[in-house]
Amino acid sequence: MTGAAASGERVKVVGAGHSFTDIACTDGRLLHLDNYGRVLDLDTATGLVRVEAGITIEEINHQLARHGRALRNMGDIAYQSIAGAISTSTHGTGGRVGNLASQVESLTMVLADGSVLDCRAENDPQTYSAALVGLGALGVISTVTLRTVPAFRLHNVQKRAPLAQLLEELDDRVDGNDHFEIFFFPHSDVGLGITNTVTDEPAKPRGDLSKWTNSVLLENHAFGLMQRIGRAQNSWIPSLNRFSANLMGGTDTVDASYKVFANVRLVRFQ
Repeated sequence: MTGAAASGERVKVVGAGHSFTDIACTDGRLLHLDNYGRVLDLDTATGLVRVEAGITIEEINHQLARHGRALRNMGDIAYQSIAGAISTSTHGTGGRVGNLASQVESLTMVLADGSVLDCRAENDPQTYSAALVGLGALGVISTVTLRTVPAFRLHNVQKRAPLAQLLEELDDRVDGNDHFEIFFFPHSDVGLGITNTVTDEPAKPRGDLSKWTNSVLLENHAFGLMQRIGRAQNSWIPSLNRFSANLMGGTDTVDASYKVFANVRLVRFQ
């Protein structure tokens, strides 16, 4: 940072690349924190975990699970770095829970002159709020301290239904469940309703074959193939989407929260 400042160059940080804008592009110095991904401290009494900014959400989940802790909410992508995920306001679902950035207790940030700023709500609420979803504009996030909760399980139900019905029931489904979302298939009248509810039920995960078939084969390889076909033959896109909608079947599982929230995503997001 100090070297870039001395030479008059700008510094931009890039995370895992899931955000598909050109926000990380620069004619100065591009910095990635892939090798800066340790858990620095985990206090099971307070539930606070302090990590280096380049750690992936997947690694945080594994470390927390070993100590009986979990993130209260997260999106469905686990390969993002924690700094990138909070900086771009990764949200997850749930009308009664906040996004990933709302779980940040504090963070440290390296500024343009090389100094380190400790951002906490009690010290400077305005700077703290700006730094949470700063899009890399204020400085380079160095460490993040997150609030965690005791590990919990989610009852996950996925069911295909007419899109009109899902939209009509949207408010009731959001209010009546911890998490609810709709996966919409353009050019079709079908949607996939996904409900996640905190539960004390015993774990009932998918079998390995079923999980691979649905999460890897259908949701990634088959879906990716249809994307490539659609790019080559644009006129086929409506039919391909309707076909995709019919591939999505119903599931009913119970598993650790981080295993339900996060999914395998091998297809490039556009």
